Amino acid sequence: MNYLKIRISLFFVLLIIFVQAKQDSLNYQIDLSKAKENTFVVKLNYKSNHTGVEDFMISKWTPGYYQVLDFDKNISNIKCNNSKNEAKDITKFTDNTWRIATKKGEELTITYEVNAKTNFIAKPYIDSEFAFVRPTGVFIFPASDLQVSSKVKFINNPWKNITTSLKKINNSYNAVNIDDLLDSPILIGNLNILDSFQVKGKNHYFSGRQLDDFDTKDFIISVKKIVETATDIMQDIPYDDYSFISIGKGNGGIEQTNSTALTFNGELYNTPQGKQKLLNFITHEYFHHFNVKRIRPVELGPFNYSGINRTNSLWVSEGLNVYYEGIIMNRANLKSREQMLNEWTGMINRFESNEGKHFQTLAESSAHTWEDGPFGIKGKTISFYEKGPLVGMLLDLTIRHNTQNKKSLDDVMRKLYYIYYKSENRGFIENEVKKACEEFAKQDLSEIFSYIYTLEPINYNKYFEFAGLKVNSTTKNGKTVYEISALAKTNSLQKDINKDLFR
Repeated sequence: MNYLKIRISLFFVLLIIFVQAKQDSLNYQIDLSKAKENTFVVKLNYKSNHTGVEDFMISKWTPGYYQVLDFDKNISNIKCNNSKNEAKDITKFTDNTWRIATKKGEELTITYEVNAKTNFIAKPYIDSEFAFVRPTGVFIFPASDLQVSSKVKFINNPWKNITTSLKKINNSYNAVNIDDLLDSPILIGNLNILDSFQVKGKNHYFSGRQLDDFDTKDFIISVKKIVETATDIMQDIPYDDYSFISIGKGNGGIEQTNSTALTFNGELYNTPQGKQKLLNFITHEYFHHFNVKRIRPVELGPFNYSGINRTNSLWVSEGLNVYYEGIIMNRANLKSREQMLNEWTGMINRFESNEGKHFQTLAESSAHTWEDGPFGIKGKTISFYEKGPLVGMLLDLTIRHNTQNKKSLDDVMRKLYYIYYKSENRGFIENEVKKACEEFAKQDLSEIFSYIYTLEPINYNKYFEFAGLKVNSTTKNGKTVYEISALAKTNSLQKDINKDLFR
């Protein structure tokens, strides 16, 4: 009997804790009535969990786009009231935080406006046609509690569709913590909704605005093949559902854990070259939910939303993602071996034609992307998007050669995923990538990794020979041009690697 009483008492204690946790969540209301003025009007209700001061902050950057964006400069008319509707002082404490004196249990209402007139994938935007909530630029949150849950509701919404990866419960969109909230963009408008599809029992959605006239059924079939192939490589599908969210024509995409927000031009799909470009882009953004959102440098999680998150390892997070574009599409029968080899040739020529290769290492291009921009400064610096995939080629070829084509870079990616994300729930330390590669290559890989940390020229032929290939250089109009061709004679292993790599 006493045991039963203890269990009942424990149940009610847990219930009270659960209810309190729900009450202490952040409740956002976003008013869209000032769309024509490019303005979000935000109201935040929050119950303080301590007496003293509470700092509310807004992120200085958007994860996935490694630039300081100074979102605080777009915040205006910020005010705070308590439950009695009495005004409370709210002080700009740092460039991206506001400080309020609080008492435990005190209910606060903070209102502010967000100027959002730059239509760009890394920033929030609103006008008379649609609204894009890039959460990092819209939501302020308590700096002391990144585990607090939140609910988002919209009022004065003139449009018919809302798409996001946040879970909808009744009329609100719910996030389990701040990372979840800031990782979940929301698109609102009169949207085009394409056919959904399932992979391994998980639903996948594609929606957006101004998608144009193209073969949407064939496109969705292609996207499904990309998802199937990528998840086959990683041997997992780690989300409940996934959303592709298109904000319209433009440049760029940013990956999230369970979605990607991107610009999209469906007209490209109507030409063979445009189709390849578009599907490469979709593949790149989709594979990011594995590589960088889950397989991530230790510097990129937990995030520091107040400043620069500098790492030497974007050659893994971005460069290897470029490498896997071709791998995934080729295995999905969306890219021929000839197209794949042509893309390899293009990558080599783009990197080798940039004089910045004499001044900046691959690791430095990652660390200094906050100053140089994602694509570097042509002639002065390099881009991890260009040299990173070249290192991926060398690693993959070496692992395949040393293991009689029984192992590949796929095994390295799976190890990083299952050890550091699934098992240890952390980012990888820089040298752990080298150790993982050497484990499968069964040799010291210092030469390949020197191409990351030094300015040494890449010895392509030493590694391309493993697949029965060679890289030739010729001079045309005073410029050095590189071409990939087949060796005259190849052994059975070279043929097997070539056939497996370029299907």
